[in-house]
Amino acid sequence: MTITVNAGDKDKVQLVLDGVGITNSSKPAVYVVNADKVFVTTASGSTNSLSVTGSFTADGTTNTDAVIFSKDDLVINGLGTLNIRSSNNGITSKDDLKVTGGTLHITCSADALEANDSIAIAGGSISINTGKDGLHAENDEDNTVGYIYICGCSLDITAGSDGIQATTVVQIDNGNISISASEGIEGTYVQINGGTINISASDDGINASNKSNAVSTAIEINGGDITVNMGQGDTDGVDSNGNLIINGGTIRVNAQSPFDYDGTAQKNGGTIYVNGTQTDAITNQMMGGMGGMQQGGMPQNNMQGGMNRR
Repeated sequence: MTITVNAGDKDKVQLVLDGVGITNSSKPAVYVVNADKVFVTTASGSTNSLSVTGSFTADGTTNTDAVIFSKDDLVINGLGTLNIRSSNNGITSKDDLKVTGGTLHITCSADALEANDSIAIAGGSISINTGKDGLHAENDEDNTVGYIYICGCSLDITAGSDGIQATTVVQIDNGNISISASEGIEGTYVQINGGTINISASDDGINASNKSNAVSTAIEINGGDITVNMGQGDTDGVDSNGNLIINGGTIRVNAQSPFDYDGTAQKNGGTIYVNGTQTDAITNQMMGGMGGMQQGGMPQNNMQGGMNRR
């Protein structure tokens, strides 16, 4: 069984799940072919289960590879529970994906929450166990989009690859976030303004890499309580391929290489602990780097509407 939504370009559609159970072998449980926006709402007190167990079958030229697959904007909300199991992706939107409430459990082999343009999470309790990425925002044809914004939720991610990955910006304003992954958080510009964040990683804990020409490559920490625990080997706790700016917050990094940056570093505020010892230094572990804390200007580019500048 597949719930198919094929509405007008300006139509908003709400699906209310109240004790729904769907198991398919090759097709999405919910497939949004066309609409302006679709809300998938879990009724208060309800438990709902959606699963796809086998290889997904394409719909013509559309590779429908998620349990909930939408070609248009998608919102997950409500006061109930939604359990998703997938042989591929969990929830996919080819436009914007928002989560604003409810309890969401996703077990999948590929990306758990995936969107082309953006993922925004403003509430709810989300647990993810995936063989690939927990949150993944990327448009293969446009590297100026693909951002992730989190302003409040409980988010627990166990991922085989990245916990959170965005092409442009990852902005975290609030939330209780726990990540166990190869790489914790990755984007071109990573901005953390608040929240409690715990990362255990085997590659990089927080990484700014050159994925987009729409924003500068940097990590900016303005607040929050952040703990990064790294595995042994060639690993970096906080790794920026551009600049690193710390204006506030508490950052605890337990790693052989706590910081690595290719540009400059600024510590204008905040509290840093490296392997249990408080320090004001941002020691660069980059091969051939100059070492110590470097001073430099903040990146000039920004993404309009995607993040707040501090």
